[in-house]
Amino acid sequence: MKKIICTLIALAVTTTVIAQPKLVAHRGFYKAPGADENTIAALHNAQKLGGLYGVEFDINLTADGEVIVAHGSKILGTNLDAQKDTWAEIQKVTLPNGNKVPTLREWLAEAKKQPNLKQICEIKKHATPEIETKIIEILIATINELGMMEQMEFTSFSYHACKECVRLAPGRPVLYLNSSLSTKVDADVLATDRISGMSYSMYVFMNMPHLVDQCQAKGIETTLWIVNHPEVVDWAVKHRIDYISSDYPDKMKAYLNSPAVKKAAKKAGY
Repeated sequence: MKKIICTLIALAVTTTVIAQPKLVAHRGFYKAPGADENTIAALHNAQKLGGLYGVEFDINLTADGEVIVAHGSKILGTNLDAQKDTWAEIQKVTLPNGNKVPTLREWLAEAKKQPNLKQICEIKKHATPEIETKIIEILIATINELGMMEQMEFTSFSYHACKECVRLAPGRPVLYLNSSLSTKVDADVLATDRISGMSYSMYVFMNMPHLVDQCQAKGIETTLWIVNHPEVVDWAVKHRIDYISSDYPDKMKAYLNSPAVKKAAKKAGY
């Protein structure tokens, strides 16, 4: 009898959980003291914060063939370029808050320690499609070697890179990035190419909400970025956005957990 009562209580608690946009830390939680964007410190901050769906990070291929985690193209506080200079030069750099630029392998080794936290890897645009294919081949090989494929998602402003991720990592989420109001990529295009997500800036989605409606009709997931203010969260909830990416995941987490937002999410039909 006691077991039955406990089960009923657990079911009751489960049914009261309100779905809402899932939260992603943009370039790690780098706004916390002591961190720099795309560094192990920023990853650790996101891991310690908890309550996140995932962490977004950026990769580039250096001139001497190392895949590094950096937004690019300029390395913070230097004149070095993440794609035109060598890892031999870049690894000597100390970033403004005392951190080092990590390699892809270093980032993934730390990320693996918390497998429930998704890793959303942005492949930066490179000079040629051939280079983009090369970096994705290295990326996939490293992920497979570490046994982390189920933890990974992929995203890029390069449509070629997105299609290569679909080809080389079949079945994993791939999100096309865009920040232009003149984009010609809509839900129909993504569905045709088996790209599972549309990750558009707040300026695009908030000016073109019909794109969100199209995605929902086609089963394409939506990510809104960069969401750093409560009013943008409110818009995301109202339009049933699937994911929001923020530089301030601590503040957005607290706001998402507020009774008003939970009530709005329920009303929106999450």
